[in-house]
Amino acid sequence: MPSPIRVGILGLGRGGSSMMVPGLWAVKAHLPYLLASPHFTITAVSNSSTASAQASIDFHNLTAHNPVAAYGNPQDLANDPNVDLILVSVRVQKHYELTKPALLAGKDVFVEWPLGATTAEAEELTKLAREKGVKTIVGLQARASPLVRKLRQLIKNGEIGDVLSTTVNGDFGGLPHDMWVSGAEYYLDINSGGNPLTIFFGHFLDSFTHVVGGFSGNGKEEGFSAMLETKFKTMVLMDMSTGGVLDPEYPRTSPDHIFVQGKLEGGGLAGLAFRATPAGDVGDVGVKWTITGTKGELVLESKTGQWQLLQEKDCVVKIVKGKEGKEEIVNLSLSEEGEVMSKMDGTAVNTAREWEAWVGGKGVDEGVVTFENAVVNHKLLDRIREVAGK
Repeated sequence: MPSPIRVGILGLGRGGSSMMVPGLWAVKAHLPYLLASPHFTITAVSNSSTASAQASIDFHNLTAHNPVAAYGNPQDLANDPNVDLILVSVRVQKHYELTKPALLAGKDVFVEWPLGATTAEAEELTKLAREKGVKTIVGLQARASPLVRKLRQLIKNGEIGDVLSTTVNGDFGGLPHDMWVSGAEYYLDINSGGNPLTIFFGHFLDSFTHVVGGFSGNGKEEGFSAMLETKFKTMVLMDMSTGGVLDPEYPRTSPDHIFVQGKLEGGGLAGLAFRATPAGDVGDVGVKWTITGTKGELVLESKTGQWQLLQEKDCVVKIVKGKEGKEEIVNLSLSEEGEVMSKMDGTAVNTAREWEAWVGGKGVDEGVVTFENAVVNHKLLDRIREVAGK
């Protein structure tokens, strides 16, 4: 792998306040780290047109240190000999068609989560990546956070013994229950591949199984069950550029309540419940996660927000060990983080940590997520839909 690694970005926007604006996720989550890190240099951008790509290059002044090519289709980007790795940061419905040319060209790839709009797409991309022998990353960046890394370490090291049970109560992080923005209607469709089940809940579910292990049963007869409900079946669809109402009763099929329970592979019992909170949640607690073991108990409480974006300052983890153990607060800081990470904040932090882990040759314990890991999460989400009859 050359140094610095030459990166081509598929889907780089310019400005905007809503994360639903096309290309803004790459701007907020990836660009700060890629510009600050000595390990990477941006050499190309591909958008829906060459003109759009060039506008983004100019807006972010990407040619300040080296030439940056502008492309209007993924094949030209994939064919660029000055690109080693391609970042795919677009809506999930286009992940498959935009990622495949990069893999066929033998490029390493970072694809946002979900990997594909369907598990079949994710599996095909994984098979192709394996055949081409390329390195892959998926944007399940919560695994790289100090929070998830510490929880996994505590469980793996047996700090509370064998897991007997674990329960999670969470909300959908302040997402509106009664209105939505035009251009992002896919989020309201249960079949779109990109909705609260696959994105919001899917990010947490990946961390959950990463920490306590997967579910052992495949169906209700084996103790695995789920309910997916849509309590708010219509939403007001807004044009955010004008503030006007486009549809006062836009139909919604994606769930706003998710309940899953079953037995873990290690034998413990598990239950997860995520809900819409129209009036807000009590105490600004976005997730309360309890893990009870044979030697003690862990309790996590986080602020309301998207799980994958939470930082250590947003969470408190308490642990009790032994019959008369003293309650302690777990230190979530990472002493090994360097100068580049000290410059990161907000949306970019955990994504930067995943980039750092990957380029540093780290493994699963440090938060690197591969296509193979992502497929496991895809399949579990499929099982949830199947047993819920959705």
